[in-house]
Amino acid sequence: MEWIVVLIACGGLAGALAYFRARQVARAGRALEVERVQQLAEDDVTHFGEQLTRFGTTLDGTKLDDATHHDYQTALDAYEKAKTAAPRIAAPEGISAIVDTLTDGRFALACVQARLAGQPVPERRVPCFFDPRHGPSTGDVLWTPPGRGTRKVPACAQDAARIAAGAEPEVYYIKYGELNVPYWEAGAPGESYKLGFFGATGVRALSIGLRMQNKGIDVGRGRRDPTIVRRSDAD
Repeated sequence: MEWIVVLIACGGLAGALAYFRARQVARAGRALEVERVQQLAEDDVTHFGEQLTRFGTTLDGTKLDDATHHDYQTALDAYEKAKTAAPRIAAPEGISAIVDTLTDGRFALACVQARLAGQPVPERRVPCFFDPRHGPSTGDVLWTPPGRGTRKVPACAQDAARIAAGAEPEVYYIKYGELNVPYWEAGAPGESYKLGFFGATGVRALSIGLRMQNKGIDVGRGRRDPTIVRRSDAD
């Protein structure tokens, strides 16, 4: 009987060790994901700060009316708020609040630019799908990714013009492993990022579908499609 007790005890110990090992691996993976999302947020904040700096140099003492000054201050405050929050991200979902802040800031900056140009302030829309850092979209365009079906996505005026002229839109690429890929193909970090911008719209389903197709999955049938070639298969 003693050997049975020993076996049970050993089995319980092995199970406990396996459990704690799995917990450690999960925590390590979570920490890496948080680090990547945090870097993505900080890069986005830096980009917006550079936009504000370039715009500030064009003002050159220009006197702003009350509405324009309010929008400009809103953009500056959004940058400061996002810059403070980015290093404090504790979970991948934490990027959503930063994304909201940057979206507000970019819209406010677009309003300032429109007012100074004597144009109507833009409509409040979701950001440009191809690169959310472009600011609010101005309309929806039909876009056909290479080897895939045509889709309707929100685009800024510049990307809409590029597509209308038969050129490629300016897509936001981020580092993922050893590759630079469109942000919607960047796994968990890109997922948290794009859901922050597009979580409440049909663009979420589009971006998820594009990422699945990049892996060779037929979204409509929910299985691997042999007609879709993955990047790793083509290399």
